[in-house]
Amino acid sequence: MRVEQTIELGEGDPNLEIPWAAAEPHRAYFDLRDDPRAIARIEPAQRHAPLRAFLVAVNGEDSAFATLRCRVSQPGQDAATSASGVFSSEMDLAFTETARNGSRASFDELSRRLAELLEREGGGNYLRVRLSIRRCRFAGGPANGHCLSILLTAQGETREQAELRWGLALARVQQALLFLSRTLRQKGAGGTHRS
Repeated sequence: MRVEQTIELGEGDPNLEIPWAAAEPHRAYFDLRDDPRAIARIEPAQRHAPLRAFLVAVNGEDSAFATLRCRVSQPGQDAATSASGVFSSEMDLAFTETARNGSRASFDELSRRLAELLEREGGGNYLRVRLSIRRCRFAGGPANGHCLSILLTAQGETREQAELRWGLALARVQQALLFLSRTLRQKGAGGTHRS
């Protein structure tokens, strides 16, 4: 995979508010760690099995992460993703250990280590990943925190082929995140216990 790392912390860059209010119930914030059944209310997860599997795994008990938001490209939404043969998704995630979400260094390390794992994967000609560190405000947590946005784009001869490649690549991203979760938990077990 081709991997690009960016830092989007400028005044004009996105600032995600967790939780956010939404006029449409299916666009609201869902805490999948507290309520795993809420995945049934996330429309893209119902239409795309790889995204559903990703959300279940990354928000599971064995994960050190929690997803904050996910989006999947829809035909006709914009010129870049409506082309036949392109399929993409974007997921924002944070650490379950809230203190880490206030630490820019934690996200720098996460982005660097995730990039190293994903760059080893094949598909550089048709798979791209952009890892972006962004600002995030958490209610009940660090007021000024961060999150990691993962934009995964796949290309193919047809949209169906691109979506198939995307699904396989998303499973690799999931495996890499779970590997990093195990590493973080092992480091934590070797140090002081946190509850």
